[in-house]
Amino acid sequence: MMKIGKAGIGVLARSVAVYVFGISAAFAAYPSGPITLIVPFGAGGITDLVARATAKVLSDQLKQPIIVDNRPGAGGNIAAGRLKHAKPDGYTLMFTTLGVVAVNPHITADITFDSLKDFTYISSVASTPHVIAVNPEMKANSLKELIALANDKPESISFGSAGIGSSPFQGMIIMQEHTGSRFLHVPFKSGAESVTSVVGKQVDMTMEATPVVMPFVKTGKLRAIALANTTRISSAPDLPSTAELGYPDILSGSISGLIGPAGLPKPIADKLNEATRQALKDPDYVHLLSDQGTTTASSTSEAFRSAVVAEYDKWKKIMAKPLASTKQ
Repeated sequence: MMKIGKAGIGVLARSVAVYVFGISAAFAAYPSGPITLIVPFGAGGITDLVARATAKVLSDQLKQPIIVDNRPGAGGNIAAGRLKHAKPDGYTLMFTTLGVVAVNPHITADITFDSLKDFTYISSVASTPHVIAVNPEMKANSLKELIALANDKPESISFGSAGIGSSPFQGMIIMQEHTGSRFLHVPFKSGAESVTSVVGKQVDMTMEATPVVMPFVKTGKLRAIALANTTRISSAPDLPSTAELGYPDILSGSISGLIGPAGLPKPIADKLNEATRQALKDPDYVHLLSDQGTTTASSTSEAFRSAVVAEYDKWKKIMAKPLASTKQ
């Protein structure tokens, strides 16, 4: 066995110290350049809107530019696959919805990532309830009438969403599960596109976030029939909630958060978590999202991951049998 003398031990100790100091210095200096924030859906949808607002206040906290990179397609799977292969150095992050990481694994055959192994969960960010809205020419002035129409002719009413795995798609699955109705799913690249398709009469209805839907409701281009929430919200005070209409189980919203690739060093993840927590306190940011019906809330990394696991397990049971037809 080779013996190391005192001089050798001293050199080794100094080398280790220099290495550890170098790593610590690198972590302390993070971030020292622009950060890319991947968004799994197209521009104009609620995920994109909240992601861009969050990127601005987070950039202020981190003192570095944050570049929003929209990567729509396959219900968010394309974006998640890109994040999986990104270098875990904190310079590539993703603004995800729970649908991408908790629902997609149970409904997509060719999924290329493992939600529980391939990502580092940093913090939750926001939640926005969905509005159930139809084209004004539809013969449904209430949620009860819409469900009755769907039950009378299964899959005769089409609904648009940002694709399988998007939160509106989840909401429609929940609606079908609790009412026995069946709708025809038509996927688009973004929530905004799905909403304009209802306006343009390509599809009959949607269940999308309040800031995307309500401008069209105010101009009469869409008819809002319910908010998929436990209560009404201040940004749409005249819109009844599903709970008050007698459908307390039809609850749906876009829940989002910040994630990185697996192996993200804890000091960097912690710094991002703290920066997110501080960013979400910005009064202008809170006011902007509140006006759109969005509530903000940061969390610990552990709490966010636990929420994903709980949602993951819930959807594993729900998707044991398919409840929605999908038009490709």
